[in-house]
Amino acid sequence: MLKKLIKRMAEMCDEAYFVIRSSVILTVVLLFCCLLLMLAAGRFSPDTYRLYRLAEELFRIPQAVLFVAAIGSVILEEHITKDS
Repeated sequence: MLKKLIKRMAEMCDEAYFVIRSSVILTVVLLFCCLLLMLAAGRFSPDTYRLYRLAEELFRIPQAVLFVAAIGSVILEEHITKDS
């Protein structure tokens, strides 16, 4: 199954591939920022509550980014291949 997915991704149009690649890069950056924020916050306390909430949101956002990018790349792929 994974081989089919990789093969299908390799056959995507350039625009759809750009959307997927950009969203994966953005996801990695957001998760890295989350990690850095958690390390900088240190021990959980009332003073670091806001940092922990921000890190929690930075941990949740990549899921939405990948979901929207997947839908967007499928729509883009269908639109471009339909016109060709």
